[in-house]
Amino acid sequence: MDGKEKENQSGLCDSSVVQHSGYLRSSPDAYYFYWFFESQTDPSNAPLTIWLNGGPGCSSMVGLWQELGPCKLGPNGEHTINNPYSWNKYSNPAGAGFSFGEDDVNSSRSGAKPAYDFIVNFLKRYPKYAKLPLHFFGESYAGHYIPVYADYILQQNHLVKTGRLDNPIIQLQTIGIGNGWTNSLIQMEQYPTMACNSSYGALISEGTCNRMRANLPRCLERIRRCHSTDLDRDCSLADSYCNKHVVSLFDQAKRSYYDVRTVSSPPPTYRDYLNRNTTKGLIGAVGTYHECSDEVFDRFFLTGDGIRNTDTQVAGLLDNGIKVLIYAGDADYICSWYGNYAWLEELAFNGREDYQSQSMQPWMVDGIEAGQIQSGGNLTFIRVYEAGHEVPYYQPKAAQSMFYDHIH
Repeated sequence: MDGKEKENQSGLCDSSVVQHSGYLRSSPDAYYFYWFFESQTDPSNAPLTIWLNGGPGCSSMVGLWQELGPCKLGPNGEHTINNPYSWNKYSNPAGAGFSFGEDDVNSSRSGAKPAYDFIVNFLKRYPKYAKLPLHFFGESYAGHYIPVYADYILQQNHLVKTGRLDNPIIQLQTIGIGNGWTNSLIQMEQYPTMACNSSYGALISEGTCNRMRANLPRCLERIRRCHSTDLDRDCSLADSYCNKHVVSLFDQAKRSYYDVRTVSSPPPTYRDYLNRNTTKGLIGAVGTYHECSDEVFDRFFLTGDGIRNTDTQVAGLLDNGIKVLIYAGDADYICSWYGNYAWLEELAFNGREDYQSQSMQPWMVDGIEAGQIQSGGNLTFIRVYEAGHEVPYYQPKAAQSMFYDHIH
């Protein structure tokens, strides 16, 4: 084991289960941090779940501490408190953060191999989990990561099965993406809907709405050019134009891009806690915790990665028997439920007719309508009422129920 590859069992957050945290090398100069918790229920047979946050370049500590991890930081900022709606009640989840080193990842495509290598190295270090079914979950820019990474996993599994690669088979069964960014062309078209005519009312003035609508055709023209040429320059220019002349006109609302009902996003109260030497010592982390990396974001922006679509990979996963869950809090502006529902309606896959023959129905959780659902052909879409960008933060009980139903 490389001297920088450390492994700890801290007991932090959930002392009732086995947990592991530390570093795995994913390239010669890059070390990825992970934090893994065994399931509270039958860990030897419970599935393995990987969670990724978005950005690009943001840590999955966001998901662990604000959304679906086994604990949250208490009001005094000194102690952790139990999260009764943690997803490790039913699965063995792993997350990331505190990673360090150098790599040349500047797009979802170039990130696929190091992501795959990380999972393989994790399963080699902990072979007891290698035979468990795997569920790949994330939110936001994970709408790019997960389809591309999951598609790469299937490609590598094929090489393993045909004897051309000596790695464990990754038992991928499903993916789940919350308020994801997947199809730029279709989702971009829905920004005026969310800003000007959502279920939460008009959020910007009619004049600004008209500007947004007027600028949209030029934005879509640039996106189509990116898709046609696949040149980094064209894709980056489309990204820049659309963000400036369509997406950011929402600034007039003076509301959160991630929850249009408020002016602020969930506070990252756990940052200081993670940067304490005592905390880092327990989990085996080094350096300073940073929520998001501007350097990574800039590298992805320069390639125009966000304008390239990843819905083709989603269709391929469905055609290969992978179940797909797309869910969206309906108070999110930046990756709205309108946009996510719209690109699924256009998705070409083998179960398309089955999915499109259905309609949105009430989604019930414990006898209460928590949203709307449409399902068919191994594809499920859920609109979650009264939830922002981080669905498990706003609706933890409903999110846990959704996760349980999907993995079972």
